Amino acid sequence: MLDSVAEDATEYDATEHPASTATAPAGPAGHAAPAQLVISRGPSTGARFPLTDHTTIGRYSNCDIVLDHVTVSRHHADLDRDGHRYVLTDTGSLNGTYLNRHPVGEPAVLGEGDEIRIGIFRLTFQTTP
Repeated sequence: MLDSVAEDATEYDATEHPASTATAPAGPAGHAAPAQLVISRGPSTGARFPLTDHTTIGRYSNCDIVLDHVTVSRHHADLDRDGHRYVLTDTGSLNGTYLNRHPVGEPAVLGEGDEIRIGIFRLTFQTTP
């Protein structure tokens, strides 16, 4: 099934799948985001996504972070700000959400440099530019 596609993501070549895209929301001019996700592997490597108090991640166009690939569920995961922390929650996705290679079963607090895997995408959590 799709899990095998997600497991082989290390050999993924974005040039073979030009329809795969990721889009970031536009932030206010001149204001630095308190935290961000950066795509470190997959289509649109290097794309940066400023985080808000509630950030939705998925394939569906109304998500805050759109990861357009069949291995990503329509509404895959949420990131919620809790004071100075960000909490990652899988929203019942088909292929699961992984934090530092471990499945996210319960909400998980993110730390600087943590890697989130959603489908074929690897995203790095950053609190500093």
